[in-house]
Amino acid sequence: MTARAAAERIRKAIGLINAVEDGAGDEEITPTEIAEAIRDCLELSDVDRVPNVRRYLGEALDAVSDGMPADFVAMTLYAALGALQEGGPTD
Repeated sequence: MTARAAAERIRKAIGLINAVEDGAGDEEITPTEIAEAIRDCLELSDVDRVPNVRRYLGEALDAVSDGMPADFVAMTLYAALGALQEGGPTD
């Protein structure tokens, strides 16, 4: 899987969190769903190719588990996305 695909998975997790913050949608998004989206990102080998991406994703997962506010989790995922994008080409 390419770095571009990894970035898309991280964006999907951010989208879930933004939906929670906005209160958008008819169905409730649970912390379990957010954690699963982050775990999906952690399964990718590309997160190990760029320094700090796995660490940020792990911190985001911990934050969900600890019940931290959605904006904190989103900021951590944005840090992972930024590190991934700065770390190399998104072929």
